[in-house]
Amino acid sequence: MTEPSATVKEKLARATARRAAEMGVPGGAMPEPPAPQQQTLKQPTLPDTESASPNGSPAAGSGTAKYLLVDHYFGGSNGTFWTYDGTTWRGAGTAEPTDEQGIAQVAFAANKVDMSWDANDRLTLVRCWKYL
Repeated sequence: MTEPSATVKEKLARATARRAAEMGVPGGAMPEPPAPQQQTLKQPTLPDTESASPNGSPAAGSGTAKYLLVDHYFGGSNGTFWTYDGTTWRGAGTAEPTDEQGIAQVAFAANKVDMSWDANDRLTLVRCWKYL
């Protein structure tokens, strides 16, 4: 388990700014996320492949997460769940408090986290593996 490098953190800052712009946050004023405190899972990245998300729409690709991060904004109900596959940070909104609780209890406890994303690099599926 290794801490994210400066390059990985810079990519997260750019992805966060892009997500803020997509959400219409003026000036990209979303707070800068702190460095992850949670132990991260280090797994080899799967090659990008065309696949379908559970709702049948085409996804841009899939892979295995090297890092997971949850941004929680106090005083509001919106947050962001982030995955990093070794090249790109991809996010999904956590508009419901149970979304964040579920992620914390399942994904962060998993041995391996696979993900799929759409053509806009938004997460469409997170599959959490727990080896027994």
